[in-house]
Formats: sequence, structure tokens, C-alpha cells
Amino acid sequence: MGFSPSAALSLLLLASCAFAASPFEAFLAYSFEPDDGVAYSPLLCGGNYYIVSAGGRETYVVDGTNGSAVLDLNLLSSLLAADAQNRTGFEAQVSSAKAFPSLVNAAKQANEAKCLQYIGDDSDPGCNDRQSCLVSCFSVPQCEIIVQSDGFLEAMMDWDSKRKEYSSALEAYSEGIDSIRFDQQSVDAKLSLLSSLSSLAANMSQNSIFLARGDAACAGKNATLRCYEYCPQIDYSASLISAQSQNLASLKPSISTIAGQGARAEAILNRSAENNAYLSSRGKGYEDFRIMMSNSIRSLKAKSIELAKGVKDPDIAPMISQLENISLQAENYSTEGYYKKALALRNEFEPLSSAASARIDSEGAQYASLMLEMERFSEKAKSSAWLIGNQSSDAYIKRLSSLKADYEAPLSPFRIYSANATLSALSTELASEIAAKAVQAGNASQLPQQPAPSVQQSPIAIPDFVWFAAIALAAALVYAFILRSARRTAPKAPKPPFPTQ
Repeated sequence: MGFSPSAALSLLLLASCAFAASPFEAFLAYSFEPDDGVAYSPLLCGGNYYIVSAGGRETYVVDGTNGSAVLDLNLLSSLLAADAQNRTGFEAQVSSAKAFPSLVNAAKQANEAKCLQYIGDDSDPGCNDRQSCLVSCFSVPQCEIIVQSDGFLEAMMDWDSKRKEYSSALEAYSEGIDSIRFDQQSVDAKLSLLSSLSSLAANMSQNSIFLARGDAACAGKNATLRCYEYCPQIDYSASLISAQSQNLASLKPSISTIAGQGARAEAILNRSAENNAYLSSRGKGYEDFRIMMSNSIRSLKAKSIELAKGVKDPDIAPMISQLENISLQAENYSTEGYYKKALALRNEFEPLSSAASARIDSEGAQYASLMLEMERFSEKAKSSAWLIGNQSSDAYIKRLSSLKADYEAPLSPFRIYSANATLSALSTELASEIAAKAVQAGNASQLPQQPAPSVQQSPIAIPDFVWFAAIALAAALVYAFILRSARRTAPKAPKPPFPTQ
């Protein structure tokens, strides 16, 4: 058979589409079905990698260059960690934290150096205690004059002490700064140092050697300080400290996110393995399902044909037709690539198939049971003729024939039930007559004899307790009759002879 021009064109278009697909697109087409709800996005990890989700669940990380899934845990963890770092701005946050000390030092350097020079603390031995601070101050003419003012020396010493604490805290912040990349406790330690720096900066900004007479703390009736405006205000980076505190606070969840990428990688690999296992088995799984459906439908059709010889059930054919429709639907799904949908039809097919099979078997068994009971009744009526008489036996056999004529196959399930009820009533009637005739026979002087079975006759089957009871009663009556007759005809003992002389 040749191809039509339109068919050839379709094949050509399909082939060109297949050749045009990128390795990544080919991976998606093979690994997922059309209704899997596939979504993907590039990883920000410096390579051509994509994270692929199906039904909202992350299932693969795929190398877009060669269209292969990343199945190595270490590589996958590192790719996800790099992506998380880039998405959270982690490197920028770390860089900001590391650059902070140099920015602070630069901001305070010029004016702090001037102030140290103004109080004579810019050379050894410097201002370390009251005496050394006085010596330092006396080395500068201006300081020598103003140090005579009440409170100046104390303010100068307080600032110098806080300045040294500030520098010490800043140095502690710089030490081991790289540890904030991995450890939230290290971040907390740096945040604590930033809090100290913030308090020191606020304290030093209110030192009276910097404040002018017009400042709020120095002027008016509410003044609390004598303000000297001796040194220029120093920028101790209060705004930078606040911003850096916020930066480090936001770094903590970033660290947590990055640390969680190992567990995320394991979960993705588990789903990758799960989907790969499905892909490797779905072809065989569907083929087994298809064969099972075909065999089941074939078997049900054969059983329904056999059943129809005796039973007429209009619901059997629609059930088989529905099973055929499910089978066809599964085939259409598989042709279109919807294997999950096709296999899911098993949950619909199997219960219906089981129900149809059970229904056929049950109705067939009911019909077979009816036929067997009719045969047993016929044998019972024939075999009891010696007790109830040939005329009565023939009457029962005729009534059975009439019953068979009234309930000619095929029968509906209701008609089988009705025939069973009628036959049961007839069997009860026969059993009652057998019992009555057995009683009459026991009271009679002569009993009819049961004819010996001919060679052609089959053994009598007595399936129910009534028939057994009737025979047992008859035997008991016969036995009683024999005993009574024996007592009536028992010989008398001879008289003893007369004694002789």
C-alpha cells in the first residue's frame, strides 16, 4: 500500500520536528506524558542546567546541553546551592559584611586623627589614665588651656576609652568574617558586635568635647552638659551599622536555604529514580494490562454465550460492552502517550470484569442447580412408585413435565427463582405423600414390596432429609409389624408328662 501525498507530508513534518528538538526538549518528551503538568526554569549556577517539575513536584535537574539528568548527589547539591546563593543575593550580602570594617574606618579616620592630635594622644605614651592624659593634653597649647575647665578631662578620657572599645569591637567583627558563609551562630556573634558598635557610636556622638554650646544638651535651662566644641564631630557610621545589621539578619535565612539544598537534592534524586523506574516499566505494564483486558473480555464472551443457553440476562451484554469501551479508551490513551491514564483504567476495568464474571457464574450455577433438582425430583417420583403407587408417581412426573414446559430455557434470573419455588413446593408435596403412605403401609397386614431395581436403572439418589425420614419411618413400621406378628404366633410349651408309679 502506498502513502498519499498528505500522509507523506505529515511524516516529513514530524521528522523535521523531531530533528529540530533540542536535547533538553527531547528529554522532556521522553520523560513525561502530555498531561504531567511539566514546568521548568534555568538554575542560576553558571551552567546550562534546568530544574524540571511535574505536577508541582521537583523531579529532575537536567543538563540542557546534552539532555541528561543530573543523578550525582554531590554535583546536584552544589548546583542547587549555587542557585540558592545567586537567588538570595548571598554573595552580595557576604561581600557587604566583609567590606563593612573598611568603610567604617574610612568614615572616622580623618576627624578621629584630628581629635587625637588636638588632645595630644597621637604619639606615645598616649592617653591611658588620668595622669598620662593630662601629660598628653599639656603637650598641646590649646588643650593645656581648656583642660582647666571643669569636666573637660573626664569627657576627653571617656571619649578615648569608648574610641578604643569601638576599635576593639570592629577588629573582633573583622576576625573570622568568612565564617558567616556557613554558620548562623557566627552571624549572631557579628550582630552582637554590631549592636555594641551602635551603642558606642551613639554614646560618643554625645560627648561634650564634640558638642557645641547651641546643642540641645548644652543650652537652656535643661542643659546637662558643658559643651566644648573642641574636636570636629566624628562619623562613627551609625547608619552603616544599622544597614549592616539588616544585611546580616537577612543573611541568616539565606544560609538556612543554602544548607537545605542537600536534602532538596536527595528528594529530587528520589523522584528522578521513581520516574525512571516508571518509564522503564510502563511499556510492559500497559502490555500486561492490555493482554489481561483482552483475555478477560474473550472469556466473558464465551461464558455469556454458554450462559445464554439456559439463562437470559439482558444486563450481561452491556457490561461486556462497557469493558470493551474501557479497553478501547486505554488503547487510545497509550497511542497518544497518556500511559498513566491508560493504566489508571485498571481501577475501573477490574471491578467491572469481576462483577460480570461473578454474575455469569452465579446465574449459571442457579440454572444448573434447578436442572439438577428437577432430575432428582424425577428420580424420586419414579423410585417411590412401589410405596405411593404408579398412578400417583406418574402424576408427579407429568406435573414435572408441565413445570419444565412452563419454564423453558432460556430463563431470566427471576424465572429461575420462580421455578425453584414451584419445584420446592412440588417436592414437599411428594415427601408428604411418601410419609403418609409409609404410615398406612405400617398399619396394613401386608406391605407392598419394593421392586428390585433393573439393570438399566441408576441408583436412587435421595438428596434431602424428608426422603430419608420417610424411608426410615417405613422401615420402623415394617419392623414393628414383624415383631407383632411374631408375638401372635409364638408356639406354646408342651405340658409335662404325668408321673408314673
